[in-house]
Amino acid sequence: MKERIAEAAAKSVEALLADGTGTSALQDGQLLWSLSHLWDQPRYRRLAEQVAEGSECGGAAVGDSLALAEGLAACGYWERARTLVLQSLARCDAADYIGESPEGQPMPKGARCLNDWAQVLSVCTRLLHVRADRELQIAAARAVAAILNYHYHPDLGGLLFAVRRDFFPSDDPWGTCVYSTSALAALTAMLDEAGRRGETHLIALAGRYLRQHVEAAWDPATGGIRSVFCADVWSAEKPGAVQAAAIGALATLHRDRGGDWEAEWLERVRDYQKNCPADPFTELRCLVRRTREPNEKLDIVK
Repeated sequence: MKERIAEAAAKSVEALLADGTGTSALQDGQLLWSLSHLWDQPRYRRLAEQVAEGSECGGAAVGDSLALAEGLAACGYWERARTLVLQSLARCDAADYIGESPEGQPMPKGARCLNDWAQVLSVCTRLLHVRADRELQIAAARAVAAILNYHYHPDLGGLLFAVRRDFFPSDDPWGTCVYSTSALAALTAMLDEAGRRGETHLIALAGRYLRQHVEAAWDPATGGIRSVFCADVWSAEKPGAVQAAAIGALATLHRDRGGDWEAEWLERVRDYQKNCPADPFTELRCLVRRTREPNEKLDIVK
């Protein structure tokens, strides 16, 4: 299986390099994450060092900065990743913060966005696997609390993409809007953090929310996880990236619990995803999740 991951990682690196390095924090972060799965090959390690040293995030959107932090963390740049994730969280806390919708459009000023919490939590969990850090632990706890206490909408049985700055649902359409990619990323990150902390009750809760989302988002007519729920209607779009996000979440829950429901739905979504086009980076993420993502302690910068 390690050979399959290395082959997929090499394809992802080639595709990302085709766009050139140093073009954006997002692209560099994705490239570093892919390179972290080729660490035993010297030429790829040298490339990772070059990309990391040349990466910049000045002026980048918070989501792009967090993607870079994830890539840096995956390659062992612990201190740089820590600084970047905490800086990104501070930017999200600003009263005038303007996040981005999944389509890249500006959000209402001060809105709290689910994908930001998901990325913050994912990076913090990876860094905390390497060493304990009080500020990162607080950041991770804040992300978990926000996802559970404020973004979860009990009437919808799903995670809202955005809430107001005071954490209450907004009165505009965002107050009932659920995006599968963001919800699944948040639940996957929460499962990872629950596993790191050994909290079985949190795994059970995240598992319950995941089940609610997957069963509600599944298209009963033709199959596939639908992309957006807004104004009491599910969209017809079922892109490959959404299926990959669902596979990642289900594979993570199956790793933690190994139940029949997880196994059945993992196979069901995988069968549908086989016919969906996906980019090499997304395919790599999907494969890594299905084969239990390793938590290697790669230390470049002490």
